[in-house]
Amino acid sequence: MFLKFQSQEERRQFGGSCFIELQFCKSSSSNKLEENLKQIKHWRNDSLYVHGDEPLYTVYGKIFGNGMHPNMAEGYLDPWGITYYKPCMIGEIIDRALQAKPEGYEMLITWLNEAKKYNGFFVLGV
Repeated sequence: MFLKFQSQEERRQFGGSCFIELQFCKSSSSNKLEENLKQIKHWRNDSLYVHGDEPLYTVYGKIFGNGMHPNMAEGYLDPWGITYYKPCMIGEIIDRALQAKPEGYEMLITWLNEAKKYNGFFVLGV
């Protein structure tokens, strides 16, 4: 389910641009969400990708749980928009993934453990 690419050319050859991207938030923890959103640059090589939108939403929606949306509302994973997860939420997501053990959870947990080094992460919808 989850994919990593060495380059954007490799990603394009795999399937164009129909991906959800899980991207580290590398902005300062003192920034407000609005400032962090301005730092987003799509298609990073250290991101984790899911081809299409349905698998992530149906399989992992409850595992990710509530995040923050650009309008400052808290809510579930938005497969068509941006959802931000704070660093303090990562452990809970890992716990839910370990409990449910859906397809690809090992790769996700490895990536989430790396996300702990940053100011959380974004899920960038299709």
